[in-house]
Amino acid sequence: MSKKNPVFPDIIDLLNVLVPVNDKNIDAAPHQAFWRGPPPLTRDQFVSMTTDDWGVPGMLVAPGHPDTSNLYLALSGTAPFDGSQLPQMPDTNADPNARNATEDELNLVKQWILNNAPA
Repeated sequence: MSKKNPVFPDIIDLLNVLVPVNDKNIDAAPHQAFWRGPPPLTRDQFVSMTTDDWGVPGMLVAPGHPDTSNLYLALSGTAPFDGSQLPQMPDTNADPNARNATEDELNLVKQWILNNAPA
């Protein structure tokens, strides 16, 4: 994965690392494995998603703005995903097969969003 120029497939690959493909624990989550489909989401579908139904109003991805992108906020454990409203995602307490993103992985997501979330 290129840290300077990540693309949408890099983000999907990362989400599949954080929540393994064979992990059934996510099936009970309000958002489930939304990035897996069926059918798999396109970049445009992914970026245009809102998170209102998942308990936090707003956009999943606001291209150019990681500070208002719920994807980045959730993965980084930033409010409201700091335990004040919701846990950091993935919720490793509810899903022992999942893991939180490393600093390098968070930087990848942040750079992708700063680059306007390229396909």
